[in-house]
Amino acid sequence: MKDFQYIDIANRIETLINNDTYPLGEKLPSLRVVSDHFKVSVGTALKAYALLTDKGLLSAREKSGYVALRKSGAHGHLPEAATTAPAVREVNVSRIISKMPVDAGPYPPGFISFFNASLETHMIPFNAIRRSLQKASRDLTGQHLQYESTYGNQTLREQIARLSFYWNGALAAEDVLVTNGALEGLCLSLRAVTRPGDTVVVESPCYYGILQCLEQLELKVIELPCDSEEGINLQQLEEIVAQYDIAACLFTSNFNNPNGVVLSDEKKRWIANFAWKQQLPVIEDDVYGELYFGATRPTTIKTYDKHGWVLFCASFSKTVASGYRIGWCAPGRFMEKVAQLKATTNVATASVLQLSLVDLLTSGTYQRHLRKLRPLVHRQVLLTTQCIEQHFPEGTRISHPDGGMVLWVELDKRIDALKLQKMALDSQINIAPGPLFSSTGGFRNYIRISCNKNWNKNIEQAIRKLGRLIKTMI
Repeated sequence: MKDFQYIDIANRIETLINNDTYPLGEKLPSLRVVSDHFKVSVGTALKAYALLTDKGLLSAREKSGYVALRKSGAHGHLPEAATTAPAVREVNVSRIISKMPVDAGPYPPGFISFFNASLETHMIPFNAIRRSLQKASRDLTGQHLQYESTYGNQTLREQIARLSFYWNGALAAEDVLVTNGALEGLCLSLRAVTRPGDTVVVESPCYYGILQCLEQLELKVIELPCDSEEGINLQQLEEIVAQYDIAACLFTSNFNNPNGVVLSDEKKRWIANFAWKQQLPVIEDDVYGELYFGATRPTTIKTYDKHGWVLFCASFSKTVASGYRIGWCAPGRFMEKVAQLKATTNVATASVLQLSLVDLLTSGTYQRHLRKLRPLVHRQVLLTTQCIEQHFPEGTRISHPDGGMVLWVELDKRIDALKLQKMALDSQINIAPGPLFSSTGGFRNYIRISCNKNWNKNIEQAIRKLGRLIKTMI
């Protein structure tokens, strides 16, 4: 913990700036004062201020010390929520995706992609992963070359269950099933509680991977508008369930992809109780839950689930490496059905990768990595936000997420995001257009920007180019 004191100090000072204890433009305590107050070295205090300076929150001024430059909290107008009335619809997002070029690296020189929301190489604990894979493959028993249990490696399940402590959960190893990424967990959960033709309630906007899964399973959806600050309306959800035959709900309660919304603890508790009272399965996607920027990890809907109606899905793809494809789910009362589907889909998840992850978790490497990763991602989100504010047209609305790694950007209503993407590709830039995130093809003047790039002049130049393209379209 001592190695990360500077992060804790930086978080404290960031909070003081956000709540106006130190107004913008006002001088902050000197390095010596911070050192004495927190009982740390001047070097540790300097690292804390350097971290806040990297985020663009402080400015170092000669002979004046450090001055508060900007807040990291919400400022400016947030993107507006969907206005289409909820109705049962078929999903056909594949028609949009099929017309897009495949966005997969390695990219040609000079190409900048803001499309994929996954860890880039500079964010991955490369050496720790390499050592853990070597350790797993040196096992002379050959365990890493055999099928693992359908439920997953027992030690890994135990370690995953312990992670629930951080979101006030109380999982046991027997509650956990290891999957090939979070998306497999979501698809297995959907298959366990629905049949083709059933209707599922989702948020709007909704991650396009979820919409693709719903489409492949021949499920219909009702899109529930998700406000960029408050999230879904619970009264509206209650009315939908009363009016329609709903087979399940699928929500992202923490850092929704793309608009970054976090549901309040009160809403999470209400949804868990509502699921039990209605005997309505609620599938929860928490893939970004560990990438929080505040002092503590947010709770989940599963935190308040006392009767097993919440099927919780998460992953290490967004925190360790996307290529690991190690996810997991805690499907509650539906565990037996989900396990049967897993066994007949792909038997089990790769053994050697599970053993590698066991080493990262049991050695404490995973938590140490997260302590470094969170401020790194937060810095990239803040710098990207600041750059968009500077170079995009006036009136642009940007989400202000407290976690995750994406920004949801609402542009002038005259902008067609699909056309903007084509123009951007001609300039060696890619973005995720808004229509991907709705079964209706809505959000036509919205784009999603991923903040997974190591900030440099090339990234800033790409955002500047995007801003110019948008201005020409207006």
